[in-house]
Amino acid sequence: FSSRGDRRSMRVGRILLASSCLVGVTHGLVARNLPSSHAASILSSRRALAHASAAAVEAAPLPAVVAREPATHPSFELVRVEMVDEYTMKVATYRHKKSGAEVISAQADDENKVFGIAFRTPVSDSTGVPHILEHSVLCGSDKYTSKEPFTELLKGSLQTFLNAFTYPDRTCYPVASLNTKDFYNLINVYLDAVLSPRAKRDPTVFAQEGWHYELEKPDEPLTYKGVVFNEMKGVYSSPESLLYRAAQQATFPDNTYASDSGGDPANIPDLTFEQFTAFHDAYYHPANSRIFFYGDDDPASRLDLLDSYLAPFDAPKQPAASKIETQRMIPTPRRVVERFPASADEAIPDAPSR
Repeated sequence: FSSRGDRRSMRVGRILLASSCLVGVTHGLVARNLPSSHAASILSSRRALAHASAAAVEAAPLPAVVAREPATHPSFELVRVEMVDEYTMKVATYRHKKSGAEVISAQADDENKVFGIAFRTPVSDSTGVPHILEHSVLCGSDKYTSKEPFTELLKGSLQTFLNAFTYPDRTCYPVASLNTKDFYNLINVYLDAVLSPRAKRDPTVFAQEGWHYELEKPDEPLTYKGVVFNEMKGVYSSPESLLYRAAQQATFPDNTYASDSGGDPANIPDLTFEQFTAFHDAYYHPANSRIFFYGDDDPASRLDLLDSYLAPFDAPKQPAASKIETQRMIPTPRRVVERFPASADEAIPDAPSR
């Protein structure tokens, strides 16, 4: 909550406290029978005070950033405007006319400004292509050509949050900062990264972040290496992670949740560079994204910045095939047994892991 909201809560608290004190004084501190007319008067006073406190809350002025009318822009269609009273926040939903992107712009009295862009990225196998792509797009872009701008931002920006996430059905890129100039710099880097990544034209990024062959010594066999490959080897050594995945895949055997979007180390080396770039072409289009802003920055500046990145894209005649189909009901009970790696000590018959 903002400090302004805290002061409003304190004012309401004082009104309610005054109401309680007044009733306590009227009743006195000794037990006694009151005339019915006196009791009715007290009840009436309490109701009046309650109505007064409610009116005080309702009449509290909105912060200037929330009271402001939503921004308009010739490249965006304003779809609807909603007030979220629980968070004292005005939310405007837009559609970018040329690219078809959907944008949520939340005006809130909060200096911690947040931006995010998310793409729906369903999978049909466990090669981990959305996970590898999430890593790879942050390894340089058309506008920001350094090898790893994400690492540079972690070291040199004023960010309060900077990360990316791969889920079974979507990939998200959120950033946040208290400093407006830094905030818009983060947005520039992230938008250029996801829409124009160097990884699409540089196979070495795919090899580094996904998988490649590595030879330690001439007389030793080739091994697989890669950032995501090594990460997922660690994940697949965890019984808890394997249990979660087995339960999800058994519950949803007919849609994207039946595969591992993070990547199964046994399947990651099956992914080719051509499949990798095709996945970006299919799903990393603005029309398949959801973009959101939150905070006290200028709503018009948000739309200006977005339009500069979305304008080169045209809305597709057919939407991306990213819809998640509902899982059909499974009519009979099933039993699933999943093996997990264990040390020699854990594998003995009487071990707790058995």
